[in-house]
Amino acid sequence: MKVNKIPLVLFILVVFYTSGLFIAPLTLEPGTISELHGGANRLSNMELWRELSPYHALIYTFSDFNCHQMHERSYTINGNQMPVCARCVGIFIGFTLGLLVMMFIKAEDDYKDILLKLVPIRTQHISGLKKTVLLVVMGLLFILPMALDGFLQLLTDYESNNPMRTLTGFTGGLVFSLFIAALLMASVHSMDTGKENTYIEHDYSTGLEVKK
Repeated sequence: MKVNKIPLVLFILVVFYTSGLFIAPLTLEPGTISELHGGANRLSNMELWRELSPYHALIYTFSDFNCHQMHERSYTINGNQMPVCARCVGIFIGFTLGLLVMMFIKAEDDYKDILLKLVPIRTQHISGLKKTVLLVVMGLLFILPMALDGFLQLLTDYESNNPMRTLTGFTGGLVFSLFIAALLMASVHSMDTGKENTYIEHDYSTGLEVKK
């Protein structure tokens, strides 16, 4: 079975990071990292990462920028807090699985046709609008659990738990990776198809070769 190179490259990168979420706390001395608090999209604990080895610093610094790292919403392994919260753990595991699936899906010019290969129904005669509606509904089914769980915590007194955060993060990460991989696969495939359809013709009136 042929492996698609686009999701393969992404898969290798994401596996390196996702596995690091578990390897990093496992390979640190117990109690090295604990009681973290911060905010997403900023570095909140840089002074701690400077004391770590390059590998551990890379994993924790990247995680620090992307995750709030709230201790009460994170798992602890080997006496060390994981680099990201429980929801982000689920997101990256789902992202990894999605890329693994897309590695074995044949590329097309339209990302919708690529994604609909994952659906066990015949879609050859479905219009473009119906394909879009179908994909939107599929996407919402996977994303809504994560959105509801997160926003209910933010806007009400509801407090989720870590297994629920991981599960809803998993479904969200899975669908994100499927759409991102499909978009990239379609873009590259369209460019490759365009190159294959281009040929050189000699223009005898000018003596030049013209691409058509």
